[in-house]
Amino acid sequence: MAERGYEGASIGAVAAAAHIAPGLVHYHFESKREILLAAVELLARDHEDRIERRLAAAAGDPEAELRAFIDAHLRVGEGADPRALACWICVSGEALRDADVRKAFAGALEGAVKKLAAIVRRGVRARVFSCARGDVDAAAAAIVAAVQGYFVLAATARELIPPGSAAGATWAMASGLLGLSSAARKASR
Repeated sequence: MAERGYEGASIGAVAAAAHIAPGLVHYHFESKREILLAAVELLARDHEDRIERRLAAAAGDPEAELRAFIDAHLRVGEGADPRALACWICVSGEALRDADVRKAFAGALEGAVKKLAAIVRRGVRARVFSCARGDVDAAAAAIVAAVQGYFVLAATARELIPPGSAAGATWAMASGLLGLSSAARKASR
């Protein structure tokens, strides 16, 4: 699916990519749609694990946790997984057409928003963030929406994103939204 999209991915292509016989795929999955639903779960779980590892390194520092959250999604280089990103974008497209995929996709996004909202709440309590508009959930949703927007832009018009700019630009937006001072933003770079 990372290379061909959902429509272009056949059971045979999935089997070949997994280095197994097509019959084995048919044994475990009744349809390509079941594979897609399993892929959503796997992608979400792997992504959650990657975020947790990054957050563990920043534990106790809401500003560092926010940076780790953004970097886990948008930073290029070490830890980046372009194939998983391509699959995620494929899943987001299918979520527009299939209610079960939409439900699974929405669940993964809800988990990300809740995780980020918890980070922001800790930051507000510690007076690291002021959350200028006062709505932590709205701020978390806006940051996740910016991340998802970068994913779509990267898939459809990559040339519009200056190389290496997504994480920094999202950080700047989040910093303004959460009331981080410019001195704090510069110190965290």
